Amino acid sequence: MTCTLCVMAQIDIIITDLSHHLCPGKEGLLRCINVLAGMDLQRGTLSRESREEQAGAGLDALVSGEASRMARLNEQYKERFGFPFVICARMSDKTNILRQLSERCQHERTVERERGIEEVKKIGRLRLQGLVRHDAP
Repeated sequence: MTCTLCVMAQIDIIITDLSHHLCPGKEGLLRCINVLAGMDLQRGTLSRESREEQAGAGLDALVSGEASRMARLNEQYKERFGFPFVICARMSDKTNILRQLSERCQHERTVERERGIEEVKKIGRLRLQGLVRHDAP
């Protein structure tokens, strides 16, 4: 138990250290993110982790109207900011994701760049924690 807590603390240190390298001006990382509820999810070509995270948020079960709205908003977002919308799906659900996507389309580019990087850090932290818990005795 204590060992796991030490590892979790180390994960926080790693994420904090990485954040110094993910300064707000580095959009390349954001451009590598898969589009939520996009073609990769439909084709089944996402990584296992991404597929599970999106399914957990209900993005694999969007009804027709939700899917159309998601596609339209994803496109508007990417056109406006030059990178896909990023949100930690594991900490959300489809209703909140659609609401956030709609609201965040109105933000300034610098705000969204910073927010996207923060979301990537959340995703990374949760995935690292999942690996540690999965490998724990």
